[in-house]
Amino acid sequence: MKRFWKYLLWTLVILLLVIAVVLYIVPYYLKQREIQAAQEDLALLSIQSTPSPSLKNGIDALWLLEFSTKNDADRADLMKRFGSDLQSNNNQDILKQNQELQGRRLIVPEYDDKSLDCGTTAQECLAEVRADLPKSKAGVEKYAELLANVDRLADYDIFVSRDWPNDDYGIANKPLPKLQFVTYGRKPAALDWAEGREAEAWKRVCRNIKTGRSMLNNDPELIYAMIGNAVIRRNTDLAAQMLYEKPEWANRLPAECDGMFDVLTAEEQNICLAVQEEFRLSANSLRRWEFEQQRLWFLQKWYMNVNGFYELLTLMNGEIQYTDIMFSLLLRPNVDAEHTLAHISPYFAAYCKPEKMAILKNDTKAKWMPPEDMNQTFAKKWACMGNSVGCITYAITLPAYDSNVHRLQDTAMQQRAFQAALELYRLPAGKRRAALESVLAKHSSPSRRLRWNEEQKALDFEIYQQNASPLLLKLNLEN
Repeated sequence: MKRFWKYLLWTLVILLLVIAVVLYIVPYYLKQREIQAAQEDLALLSIQSTPSPSLKNGIDALWLLEFSTKNDADRADLMKRFGSDLQSNNNQDILKQNQELQGRRLIVPEYDDKSLDCGTTAQECLAEVRADLPKSKAGVEKYAELLANVDRLADYDIFVSRDWPNDDYGIANKPLPKLQFVTYGRKPAALDWAEGREAEAWKRVCRNIKTGRSMLNNDPELIYAMIGNAVIRRNTDLAAQMLYEKPEWANRLPAECDGMFDVLTAEEQNICLAVQEEFRLSANSLRRWEFEQQRLWFLQKWYMNVNGFYELLTLMNGEIQYTDIMFSLLLRPNVDAEHTLAHISPYFAAYCKPEKMAILKNDTKAKWMPPEDMNQTFAKKWACMGNSVGCITYAITLPAYDSNVHRLQDTAMQQRAFQAALELYRLPAGKRRAALESVLAKHSSPSRRLRWNEEQKALDFEIYQQNASPLLLKLNLEN
């Protein structure tokens, strides 16, 4: 009987050692190996290129779109005094108590007010405006001060937070200004065109595009870049529709349009800086999450120590709680921020690899992110036993940025189509059709051809963005 208990004891010891090796030591070793292997990607993601101080930063104006302000100094003063209130999650409640800001607040559209929306395409937008000019005019006049602030954004070169980079923010709590206001500039431009103020319409369209391009310029905020891209695309579409109706404007575009229809460069299409910022925010969130888990772990240990005394008493009384003891031994924090960041770094670093610039220059449709099964090797799965929550969370929520790159590539292709249309409009109407093929070939990208759609009377091209509508660009070959 004694030998049996001795044998059983040694069996339990060996079993516990095996469990320790399988669940603790091997995962720890594999995690460290994965962290070391990711150092190159982590270094690439840690590079922060700060914008040049010579660039005029409009971040204060962006945050204060819904307020009456005098100049840059006034806006800087307001943000210095009330910026934290404006950027808080419950800013509406705080603002109601701030008499100075309330006195400066402008009339802005409520959530369900669509009076500054303007169709999906430029053709629909102009048709909507012309269908009820008095209504469109009333909407634009009602929000004239807000629209003036939106137009003023074109005076800036970048929109970068003053406190960037800031490690206080995580992926879920980064404050954002009311970016929907930035998209409202197309409606007043369409109204100007519909009412015959054609020069003013062109100036508005091109200033809108300038704002959009500035939101792409050295900006670490991915959402700013995507809003800027949408502004560029919508206003380029409106400009194309205006040329379709009045081709003579191709030869007398205002100075505001200089360079605004140039094709986005590979650098402008590159979202590396934004992805670096997304990774940094993820790192901040993970470290905070790990800290909270550690705090819970210490509380749990305290509970286990107190509860352990009770278990000892029950053990002495013959009530052996084997299940409770095993769970007490195995329970531990399952979020390892350092390993999670190493685990996901290849997905983020893919957008910053030097060789990726060639993809943008050649306008190639590429799958930027590594294969999803890259982290499904046996060794990496085993490493995740020591970081189950971190690995599982990002396996479910890992963002795919390919669609963002494809949006920018499609916008660059739209600009190629606009450049082709502009060149054709500068020819006599009788020569446009004969020059069509050569002009389209000249402005096509290395990977995509511009095509003439006879049925739609428009230029089109292959769309890279998944499930997106064609970006048709109307072209008048006859007048």
